[in-house]
Amino acid sequence: MSLDLETFLQHTPAAEKTIIHTQKRNQHQQFPALLIAQTPSQKLFVTLEAQRRYVTHTIAEDNPDELELDFVEDYAEVEAILEDAGLYGVHDGEVGIVYHNLLFLLMNPEKSAEF
Repeated sequence: MSLDLETFLQHTPAAEKTIIHTQKRNQHQQFPALLIAQTPSQKLFVTLEAQRRYVTHTIAEDNPDELELDFVEDYAEVEAILEDAGLYGVHDGEVGIVYHNLLFLLMNPEKSAEF
C-alpha cells in the first residue's frame, strides 16, 4: 500500500523537509525536498520534482551559523554522504543518520509534488 505524497509531507517533521528555491530564465520555482541523510556537518535533501535533484546544506567551517547550499551532480558524492551517515546512526549521541524518507522515495518513485 502506497502513501500519497501530500499525506506523507503532512506527517513529516518540519526538521526533515525544506523548500528549495531556484531561478531559471527569470522564473522563480520552488520544490519541496526531503531530508534523506545527515552527517555532523552536512544534510542531504532530495527534491520532490519529476526529475529529482540532490541538494546539500553544509555548515561552513569558519562560521557555524552559515549554511552553504549546493546541488550535487556527482552521484559518487551522494553515495559518500549516505555511507557516512549510515555508518553512525543517531542513538547514544552518535553523529549520522539515514532517514526513513529515503525508504518512502524508493517505494514511491513516481511521486512528485506540484506547485
